[in-house]
Amino acid sequence: MAGAGTGSAVGSARLSDDQAISTYRLMSTSRELEVQLARTYADGGLPGWIHSCEGHEALAGAVALALREDDHLVPHYRSRPEQLGKGMSVRAIVAEVFGTVDAASRGRGGETHVSSVAHRIYGMTGVLGSNIPLGAGVAYASKMRGVDEVTLVSFGDGTANRGAFHEALNLAAIWRLPVVFLCDNNQYVELSRISDFIGVENIADRAAGYGMPGEVVDGHDPEALTDALTRAVALARGGQPSLVEAKMIRRRGHWEGDPQDYRPDDEPALLAATDPVPAYRRRLSAQRGVTDDVLAAIDASAREVVSDALTWAASRPLPTAEDVLGGVYHEEAGDA
Repeated sequence: MAGAGTGSAVGSARLSDDQAISTYRLMSTSRELEVQLARTYADGGLPGWIHSCEGHEALAGAVALALREDDHLVPHYRSRPEQLGKGMSVRAIVAEVFGTVDAASRGRGGETHVSSVAHRIYGMTGVLGSNIPLGAGVAYASKMRGVDEVTLVSFGDGTANRGAFHEALNLAAIWRLPVVFLCDNNQYVELSRISDFIGVENIADRAAGYGMPGEVVDGHDPEALTDALTRAVALARGGQPSLVEAKMIRRRGHWEGDPQDYRPDDEPALLAATDPVPAYRRRLSAQRGVTDDVLAAIDASAREVVSDALTWAASRPLPTAEDVLGGVYHEEAGDA
């Protein structure tokens, strides 16, 4: 699976055909992963539960193009597209979701604590929003070491109301940290619409209060997202943090099984009109001449990759009680 790139989509430059196709491949894989995870959960084949990322797929390609391999990602619990974009394989992500011994956490993490040190992805902690100051801390470490690395830390719209958000942005601004704060604004926090708990139209407007740039971008448009994140990453490399708000719509419930009584009656039509995956598929066909055969082959490959990963994960062992207690305390070399 294509992963983190070289930050080559600079400014408002048009994506090359190869970049556009790679972006669609990541988006198609992201959607297929969510579809099959939801189906597996409904069939009783998945431990724990699932918070769907349907509607967030455009982030996968944007993260892949905007970040370099040596950059860092501190994601939140609804960010599998971002993890794919940073280079994690479908198998690695699914192993965490299933809690198998093959996972980087050795089965201790679950879907909300996905990490991959090899890809410089550091999963969130058990408290919503606590990943934001951790992301600022990773950026602070890069600055102290004098290395040319950027940290992208993502979070949801509801989390932007927590104190950790404001504290981290303030410190990042006064210390001029190489960090990009990415708000995945999918219009809902748990069972509430955004208008019920945020009094400003744009969360990105809050950036001005900390003396940093803020930008609102269409979170359904992978090329607009790539532009926005690439600009923000370039600023961060120069010591200017910023806040990017990607506006999208969460296409499924807060959790699988959520009755979603809080959605307005006319939202199904809006969801159909704003679905990012078929929209970008049509765009590639109309604007770049990508054939239906090529796009169908990408979709078929995504289904196969995800199906293979789920079949594999379902066959892998879960940790034992002894396994989950390992790593709690440091063991000196030679200890039994």
